[in-house]
Amino acid sequence: MKAFAALYRELYATTSSLAKQAALQRYLQEAAPADAAWAVYFLAGGKPRQLVPTKLLRLLTQEAAGLPEWLFDESYEAVGDLAETISLLLPPPTEQHELGLAAWVEQHLLPLRVAGKTNPAALPDMLRAQWRRLAPEERLVYFKLMTGSFRVGVSRLQVTQALAAVAGVDAKR
Repeated sequence: MKAFAALYRELYATTSSLAKQAALQRYLQEAAPADAAWAVYFLAGGKPRQLVPTKLLRLLTQEAAGLPEWLFDESYEAVGDLAETISLLLPPPTEQHELGLAAWVEQHLLPLRVAGKTNPAALPDMLRAQWRRLAPEERLVYFKLMTGSFRVGVSRLQVTQALAAVAGVDAKR
């Protein structure tokens, strides 16, 4: 997850197509195959269906940050992005992890949807446990994926070209 969060920051920080292409290729070369597969899915526009109701995310964030609703709303209005607002307001993590993107998605993110349907009472504790493990720079990507607002300024074509370059095949085929 750390490497994917670093890729997100690198892609977000530049408008240069060449720099984005280099970052994509570097990530795809270095990432574990399962991590690279999930990265390609997300970068090409794939999104998991709503994992957690945004109302619950807002409430749990307000609680964790010790903020009244009006102050959360003011913060959200100033930032303009729910995922970024939440990632900025949560207290620092108290634990660490070394999970890659695939493990994080498959073991933590996707199970949230199932838990929300089968055991909604467990969802708040699951979310808090996940938040405690994520570094601040990972939280933004995590919440972007969770809320379906993951966009980073690369096109499907750029992702395809990077993947083709790494695999040594013609991107036009």
